[in-house]
Amino acid sequence: MEKQKRIKKIIIKRKDDFLTALEKNWRDFLLKPITNLFFKLHITANQITYVGFGLVFLAIYMYFAKFEIRWQFLILALAAISDAIDGPTARNNNNVTVLGTWLDHIRDGFLVAWASYLIYTFKLLSLEIIIIIWALQLLMLWINIKDFLIRYLQIVDSETDDLVEDFSLDNLQASVIGRLQFFCWTVGYGFLLLTLIVNIPTLLIIGQAAIILEIIFAALNILESYQKTIKD
Repeated sequence: MEKQKRIKKIIIKRKDDFLTALEKNWRDFLLKPITNLFFKLHITANQITYVGFGLVFLAIYMYFAKFEIRWQFLILALAAISDAIDGPTARNNNNVTVLGTWLDHIRDGFLVAWASYLIYTFKLLSLEIIIIIWALQLLMLWINIKDFLIRYLQIVDSETDDLVEDFSLDNLQASVIGRLQFFCWTVGYGFLLLTLIVNIPTLLIIGQAAIILEIIFAALNILESYQKTIKD
C-alpha cells in the first residue's frame, strides 16, 4: 500500500481542464467523417503515426538527394497533417494506446527537429532563437519526465506497467497551452519554410510572429507544469 502511494505521488495528475477538453471535442467532431472512414478501412491511429515517421524520414532523404524545396515542404506538411489526425482517430475509434501516445510525441520531436535544421540552414531564424526554442522544450521535457524516469528505474515488479500507463495516458496528454505552443511552432516553421517557395514578405512576418507566440506559450507551459509538480 505504501509503495502504491509513492508511485501515485510522482504522477502529476493532468486531468483535462475545460479548454483542453473543449479543444479535443471540437477537433474530434470536425474530423469525425475522416476517422469514420479510417475505421471502415481498418486504419488505426498508430498506423497513421507510422506514416508520419515515414514522411519525416522521406523529407530528410529528399534534402540530401537535392530534391526541390517545394517537394520537401509538401512531405513535411503531410507529416504535420498526420499529427493532426492520429489523435482524433485514436479517440473517435477507441484505440488510444500507451505505445501510440509515446510514438506521437517522438514523431513530433523528429518533425520539429528536422524543420529546425532546415530553418537554420536557410537562415530563416537566428541560431540564438532556435536555441531558446529548444532550451525551453528540453526544460519542459525534464520537468515532465524526471520523476517518472527515476521511479521507473527503481520499480522491478508488475507495478511498472501501471506506472507507465498512468504516466503515458495522463502526463503526456498536452494541455490547451501545450497544444497552442505546438500549433504556433508548426505554423511558424511552416510559414517560414513557405517563404523559400513563395516570395511574399508577409509570410516571413507571420512566421516570425508565430515563433514569438510559441516561445511565450512554451514559457507558460513550463510554469503550468512546474506549479502542478509543486502541488503534488
